[in-house]
Amino acid sequence: MADSLCTIYEKPLRIAQLEEQLSENVSHKPGDLALALLGDVVGDWKDTLTTLRKRCAKASCDKDDVARVPMHPVIMNQIIRPLKEAKQCFVLGMPIACIAQAGLVGEMVAIWRFDMLQPDVGSRLQDDDVQKIMGNRDFDHLGQEKRVKVLKLVDDLDDDVKKTFGNLRGLRRKYLHFMVKEDTSKVDEDARQALRYANLLVSKTLDCSVSSDGRLVIPPMVVRYILEILRPSD
Repeated sequence: MADSLCTIYEKPLRIAQLEEQLSENVSHKPGDLALALLGDVVGDWKDTLTTLRKRCAKASCDKDDVARVPMHPVIMNQIIRPLKEAKQCFVLGMPIACIAQAGLVGEMVAIWRFDMLQPDVGSRLQDDDVQKIMGNRDFDHLGQEKRVKVLKLVDDLDDDVKKTFGNLRGLRRKYLHFMVKEDTSKVDEDARQALRYANLLVSKTLDCSVSSDGRLVIPPMVVRYILEILRPSD
């Protein structure tokens, strides 16, 4: 085999601003270092803030963004936090991480919806079609595809929610389960779409609205789920 040359990228995981002693001609002020670090992350050292603002504007889903959220610890920690982290990943120029986090939100929403159906859905879980999907496993131990199949049988999912679960899972699968060989120039747009899907799933599941007198109206199923944590344990 003939000798050949290959360019080597030495220490590709190095974060110079945090790991190394910087030279004297570099500002060591915390604000300057933080901005330099952000510039390194987003790949723009000249106008970092402008780049971040532009990416933030792209990540915002306008009317699809979740607007109001009840302060329930499960909702906040397991759904809203990963959703915000997904947006932060996009802003910082990490679209595949954004897709991963958005996919996590989709999985958590499926489990959350199932939990909110309890105990009313109990008898429906014994249906042959449901049992065939679940086997002897708990709902949260199923794969996402099977979770959604169960929800289609026991929950009143509207067409948008059914379609969105599938679309988000498809995007996540495309980028996280395979070595993507096709053109990845649209990864940013795919990440933005994943954010829209995740936002839509959360908004549709909360299904909150504002009354004519300005009050937040929360569906009974969501209220019951929120109040569950306030019940004293036996």
